[in-house]
Amino acid sequence: MHSGGANASILRAAGPFALQRLRAVAENTVIEHVLSIFQHVLSIILLIVCIVFVNWVFGTNRDQSHLTPVESYGATASVFLYLLRSIPYLSVPFAVTNIIGFVTMNLWPTGPKFQVPKTRIPFLCFRVVTRGLFPDLVKSNVNRNIEVCYKAGLDNFKFEVVTDNSLNLPKSALIRELVVPETYVTRNNSHFKARALQYCLQSDINILSDDDWIVHLDEETILTEGSVIGLANFAGQELGSIAQGVITYANEEVVNWWTTLADSVRVSVDLGMMRFCFKRLNCPAFGFKGSYIIVKVSVEKKIGFDFGPCGSIAEDVFFALTAWKLGYKFNFVDGEMWEKSPFSLGDYVKQRKRWFVGHIYTILSSEIPIKCKLCLIPTDLGWLLLFGNILNFPASFVFPIPMPLILNVIAGSMGGVMIFLFIFGTIKSISIRKYGLPRKVLFILWTVISIPLAACLDATASLYGVITCNSGGFHIVEKEVKPPSSYYKTNDSMVRTVMKKVGTVKYKVWTLKNTECQHIDNQGWERGEKCIENEEQGQDCEEQGRESQEYEDDCQGMGHDIKMLSG
Repeated sequence: MHSGGANASILRAAGPFALQRLRAVAENTVIEHVLSIFQHVLSIILLIVCIVFVNWVFGTNRDQSHLTPVESYGATASVFLYLLRSIPYLSVPFAVTNIIGFVTMNLWPTGPKFQVPKTRIPFLCFRVVTRGLFPDLVKSNVNRNIEVCYKAGLDNFKFEVVTDNSLNLPKSALIRELVVPETYVTRNNSHFKARALQYCLQSDINILSDDDWIVHLDEETILTEGSVIGLANFAGQELGSIAQGVITYANEEVVNWWTTLADSVRVSVDLGMMRFCFKRLNCPAFGFKGSYIIVKVSVEKKIGFDFGPCGSIAEDVFFALTAWKLGYKFNFVDGEMWEKSPFSLGDYVKQRKRWFVGHIYTILSSEIPIKCKLCLIPTDLGWLLLFGNILNFPASFVFPIPMPLILNVIAGSMGGVMIFLFIFGTIKSISIRKYGLPRKVLFILWTVISIPLAACLDATASLYGVITCNSGGFHIVEKEVKPPSSYYKTNDSMVRTVMKKVGTVKYKVWTLKNTECQHIDNQGWERGEKCIENEEQGQDCEEQGRESQEYEDDCQGMGHDIKMLSG
């Protein structure tokens, strides 16, 4: 009796506070939902404004009955002008699916929350494929992503780094480094990333069960808590066999704003066309990205990545279309991941060139049925003829020709959709909290100004691809901002330079500092590993974490001394 009375008293005392907290959570959820809908409505209004504006600029509703192109320009020039005007219509499927995606699905979804108990979340293997050219970047991002997984509440996972060159990653139960032997050759002689991915699926290499899931990441990919929760929900509920999510490009340190703003269009396409195709049509109608992919192990093992040399240029698209051919269901993952845009315009063009060439080889492949390529064909043909599309803008004013009203409106609407893709992508990518409202507005204006440059770069990439085909191989863009640790390692040219500048005595000091820095760096890694082991055992690792940071600071200071000595 007394115990029951005490419990009742506790409940009565705690009740108001618990109820108040529940109400606060509910109110915040409602506010977030209402704000999300409001932002979505504003975005659709912006889309309409862009379409109307472009149609107004081009005067698509003007009377054109007085125009006589054959008499004004001649028969040959008239045919050329009409062919030029027909290019925008190749983008109709691309634009229509984007518009449907924008209108039917919230463009400002609230952050995902766990929809399944953690006990039902299957094992996730985060797989990073690299040539090993940026070891510091890989080490840093793997450790950072592990922290994000823990912070999000995920504990049933592992990171698998597949590399052509050894990275000497720290020993850990959470990290597995696989070095692909130089002598390894697939049955169909696949190359590049496809070769490495196929190596992971070998029976004597693979350690995953068929019910596990693989999450494919690039070297520079950074997880967010939202993406981790989204991946857990997708795998736990098994909403499909393969899925992708949104990637943004301006959350980390930006190296080149021109390429970053040019990449903003990809953010919009993820939220529009890609999400619509994956979530509503359950297929990769317009292609597939090479990162932020989650695939069930049994599916990846069945399909594999041994597509031969031609299928190795864009192995991601080839894999996706093959999976579609076999009837696997696609879906979309909530939450975003972060990546960096190419650091230079040259890398931007080479990256796009590889994508274009990979798409062409995929379209020409007899292994992919025509139904799986129907949307890719007009889209990539429009990409090939992009320079002609660019010429349409001045040509429509200088050499006007009569066109049916409906075709004029459609062409103008295509332009409006493209402008919206760039503007909205920038709005989604640039954080007001990080940059402030005035700078965000300037970035939006900068994006509009950069659209012609982005179009010219993409057009150059497609022509470059046609001229060179795959002669350039699998171009790896620069991804590491800071110089790698090998910057401080001794090599013959550096030794000669240092000895010439500072003399033998100072060179000995330089050598000692260099060796000491490497030793300190190794000690820092050891403390970091100890911290991870303690966390796995439920122990406090604050001391090891502090020591690791101290070692890192010491090494950075030593690195400064080395650079001073080396001039």
